[in-house]
Amino acid sequence: MFEEKDFDVFNEPTLEGRMTAIRNELDPKFETFAQQALPVLEQDGQTWYAHVAKHLRRTVYPPENTWVALAPNKRGYKMLPHFELGFWDDRLYLYLSCLENLKKDAAATSMWAERLAAIQPELRRLPDNFVISPNHMEKPVMPLNAANSTETIENYAAKKHTEFSVGLNVMRDDTLMGTTKLDDVLLQTITALLPIYERLRD
Repeated sequence: MFEEKDFDVFNEPTLEGRMTAIRNELDPKFETFAQQALPVLEQDGQTWYAHVAKHLRRTVYPPENTWVALAPNKRGYKMLPHFELGFWDDRLYLYLSCLENLKKDAAATSMWAERLAAIQPELRRLPDNFVISPNHMEKPVMPLNAANSTETIENYAAKKHTEFSVGLNVMRDDTLMGTTKLDDVLLQTITALLPIYERLRD
């Protein structure tokens, strides 16, 4: 489904050009991926929805990344733990994400920090190639290990503009690109992260 040429959308230098490329090339693939992923997610008994990024607030600068978010809420996803599959110009990523929007007040911040701290044992059982992202709107990631997960969770509790995302990066030049095996890997990633999502939800 996803191919190396999909990254060419980021070669478009203007907002209009890039948004046209994203809508024509990536958004239909996001919808196709969602059709595959939603049945996997809905095994938990909830109805899940796909939210393809529209970038409506963009007026001058073209988006540096774009994504589809999957969440059990028809109206939005940022206020819940959710799954997010997206593109930067050099990588495809798939995360289970807790954004800063969950931290509505001190009580909510404390609750989500406690839930994140409680999933540390499950995090340690994830595949070795998984990573942590403290901000899904920036590229840098960290290897998933006890020290990095602890630090990121502590920062999530202590700092307002922080996030916690865990999942997979597939680089543009990875041999998986353009193969059906990539589709399998992405669905396997969701399956691996689902038990953690369920712990967070509960």
